[in-house]
Amino acid sequence: MESKKIKDTLLLPRTDLPLKNTNHLETEKKIREKWEERKIYQKVLEKNRNNQPFILHSGPPYANGKLHIGHFLNFIIKDIIVRFQASEGKYTPFLLGWDTHGLPIEHKMIQAHQGQKINLRQVCHDFALSQVQAQKEQLKKLGLFTDYEKYYITLDKEYEAEQIRVFGEMAKKGLVYQGFRPIYWSCGHETALAEAEIEYYEKKDTSLYFKIASPEFSKFFGKKVYFLVWTTQPWTIPVNQLLAVKETARYLLIDCDGEYLIVIEKMVDKLKKWGKTVKIERALEGKDLVLSHDYLHPYSRKGAENRIVKGDEFIQEEEGTGIVHLAPAFGLEDFIIAKRNEELIFGWIECPLEPNGIFNEKIGVPKLVGKHYSEVNSLVIVDLEKRNLIIKKEVISHSYPHDWRDKSPLIYRLTKQWFIKVEATKKELLENIEKVKWYPGWTEEKMKQIIAAREDWCISRQRKWGVPIPILYQNNEPILNSEIIDYVAEIVAERGSDCWFDGSILPLLREKFPNLINEKTFLGQDIMDVWLDSGVSHWCVLKK
Repeated sequence: MESKKIKDTLLLPRTDLPLKNTNHLETEKKIREKWEERKIYQKVLEKNRNNQPFILHSGPPYANGKLHIGHFLNFIIKDIIVRFQASEGKYTPFLLGWDTHGLPIEHKMIQAHQGQKINLRQVCHDFALSQVQAQKEQLKKLGLFTDYEKYYITLDKEYEAEQIRVFGEMAKKGLVYQGFRPIYWSCGHETALAEAEIEYYEKKDTSLYFKIASPEFSKFFGKKVYFLVWTTQPWTIPVNQLLAVKETARYLLIDCDGEYLIVIEKMVDKLKKWGKTVKIERALEGKDLVLSHDYLHPYSRKGAENRIVKGDEFIQEEEGTGIVHLAPAFGLEDFIIAKRNEELIFGWIECPLEPNGIFNEKIGVPKLVGKHYSEVNSLVIVDLEKRNLIIKKEVISHSYPHDWRDKSPLIYRLTKQWFIKVEATKKELLENIEKVKWYPGWTEEKMKQIIAAREDWCISRQRKWGVPIPILYQNNEPILNSEIIDYVAEIVAERGSDCWFDGSILPLLREKFPNLINEKTFLGQDIMDVWLDSGVSHWCVLKK
């Protein structure tokens, strides 16, 4: 009797699959091609078409560079969810999409074509489309349950038109306005930035305690008296317009190593730690300083009355000297206080800094005109030292806002921008958060905190590659008209948004609205924040 091998006595399944997949990439490609050839995704959609829908809207990744692990994690999780819901018999269309406008693409094209005369919007358009195709091929390797021939893209003229219509709806509801105030500004890219485009990193700055002379107190005491002021941005000192104190705080006139200084009471201990000899001469109330005294500006401004005002809500007694120098063009809190005391300011609140960070003649200090603000920083420190106006300086490291793209430090800069009134919709937003199921549960409270703290959204950018803010100007005053905006959307749907930037839309608008638009009317050149492009994707895509 012939002996059998043990394996011959076992009932094992037989398969043509190799024991080892030595060429898994080729195998996966064949599987994908078979799924596409047999149109498995489309057949499942058709089978479940009349069943309960499950719509998972995919927010668009940015079309710039290769996909990374974050993209893969995002799409694989979504794919698992869509496949599961499809297996439950639900109708599950899943549409890919791409975010194609914005500064990263524009910046890359400017660098790639340096010194060349180009149609910037056209090269950005072509590059974005090439990135979409490259990323789509990468996504195919994930085997996503979708139709790769059907996708949305934010540079599509229909999408752009719908985005402009959404803007028009917000305008009709009074949610859009033009504001003149300091906002985060990138001098390198010469544009405004929104909070979502800001990252915080440690930055080294000079902490400066400097003196500002008080003529009134000096006359009264028969000896030169100074206000002691603290700043970490010395370059803003030449554009100082007011000093602010805390009315409810206690201040002291002190003899500090032979100099008379006015500081908040809690500053005395700090001076002693620095090795200063301090003698208290007189106690003062913050309210006694407000509006009753002027000061000698470190950089004399002819005819200016330099006044002291109330700044209680912004002044921390534990930090600084209790006396804050205000440069309204470069600080939001400074601007708020200055607007409240506009009648005391010499001239108008205006910005002496060009978009690229260079000071113009409005700074009022001839030797600083044409200098970059970072250069002015060191010049001011040296100048104040020469005049013996610095009590203490030291380099500190602190958390500071940076541009998320090139990691360069930002500044606040006074400029006119377009905003969406978040405050007007905040109550409704917070109510609707409670109507959503959140996973994990703690994220609901996190979202509430974010919305509650959110300020109005700056949506304008001073760039070329994006959807235009459809505002015309007459005598430099904006025309915010919903009928015009709707008509702009109609034209963009037909021609694309290039018609706004090449000016070819203007004759059509004049013909349609002869009573509103004449030969002196011109088109605004700001584009919408790219986060608005992706932010309206739920409307532009799911509506259809």
